[in-house]
Amino acid sequence: MEHPSIAHTRLDQQQLLDNGYLVLRNLIVPSQLEHLRRSIETMVEQRKTLSAANRQPNEPPGGAWEVSAQPRLKFEEDFDEATVNTIEFCLQENTLGISQRLMGAPETAVTYMACLCSPMHDHGPAGWHRDVAPAQLAPLRGLQMNTLTYGPTYLQWNIALYDDSVFWVVPGSHRRVTTEAENGQLSDNPRVPLPGGTPVELQAGDGVVYTHLLLHWGSNYSTTLRRTIHVGYRAFGAQWFSVVHWRHWEPMFFHRLSSPARQKFEMFNHLFEGEFDLIASIFRAMIDRDNEAFEVGLRRLHPGEKGWMVSVVMLSKLAFKMQRFTHLATENLPPDERIRRLSEQWPSVHDFDRLVGRFSSSDVDQLCQRFRTLDEKLKLNTMQEVVGLQGGETQYNPHNMPADFEVDDFIASW
Repeated sequence: MEHPSIAHTRLDQQQLLDNGYLVLRNLIVPSQLEHLRRSIETMVEQRKTLSAANRQPNEPPGGAWEVSAQPRLKFEEDFDEATVNTIEFCLQENTLGISQRLMGAPETAVTYMACLCSPMHDHGPAGWHRDVAPAQLAPLRGLQMNTLTYGPTYLQWNIALYDDSVFWVVPGSHRRVTTEAENGQLSDNPRVPLPGGTPVELQAGDGVVYTHLLLHWGSNYSTTLRRTIHVGYRAFGAQWFSVVHWRHWEPMFFHRLSSPARQKFEMFNHLFEGEFDLIASIFRAMIDRDNEAFEVGLRRLHPGEKGWMVSVVMLSKLAFKMQRFTHLATENLPPDERIRRLSEQWPSVHDFDRLVGRFSSSDVDQLCQRFRTLDEKLKLNTMQEVVGLQGGETQYNPHNMPADFEVDDFIASW
């Protein structure tokens, strides 16, 4: 059952663009809230039992769950017939529908479904960060430029099943790089409030939707009961290649869902596979030095008239991931080990394997050679660690796109 005050309300897209987040009150009706709470507790107990059974020799009796500062459920792994409502909740108008309306995209798909849980021991605060790693994505200013020009192509949610004020944000920080004052504080101590930071106070049933380019903070991972649904959605058919263009679930799980839910995930699967088919065609055009086919493919991936090179940079990151994997020589590894190695390169083994399987090792080397000039232009002279971003030390420029290097220059560099 949808909550009419949410499902049919006028959403303030401009507030999302201005502040980087939007709080929606009374997102979950009381009857649905109790049902979700019961299902989550069932899944937590099952996950704790599994964690204890699979504990490593260096772990305490509860295994990974006991040592984690922020233990999580993954709905597609942890659900059963009695708890499938957790997944169905992620498909409702109040979640999926609102995400699509806020992004203004022709299609929207679920990328991630989880529940953030309180740890078994107090761990205190995490560090302030943006969910951006310079080695994995385009530079921050490029991502911000396309987001502000075309709108977000990826949104995350925290939806509280109990009152929750753990999550803090710096409003508007998704529109700019980190200031000198913020850099100083983050260098000194990234685990205390930042100037301008504010807690997002959620009561049970409330949700906050936000862009992960925003500076945000897990202020206190304590044993106070926390059960907060954490779900991500990405756009398809938007004006630029989605900043988060991967999924964290494998296609096999959705065959256990009800017919309506299964049909939605079948559609999501079709969207993801179709995009990987398009990416494969772009890569093949590059390998073949087919300039026209490359430009046609890029126009399909990024129809907008500006910011093409941001999408090209993200394609380059994927190409170099493919190269790292093809050089691992995994053909003779046991299946489980091969999957583990592959999952280190990409969240969905199915998608990455589908893409890598289209190309020989020499194809991938040629592809990366086509990206080599761009990759060098993305690098600085020395390694550095940028506070407020993820990924540790990197040589990649965290903030700035290469100057005076557009698509025509990129093609000429082949």
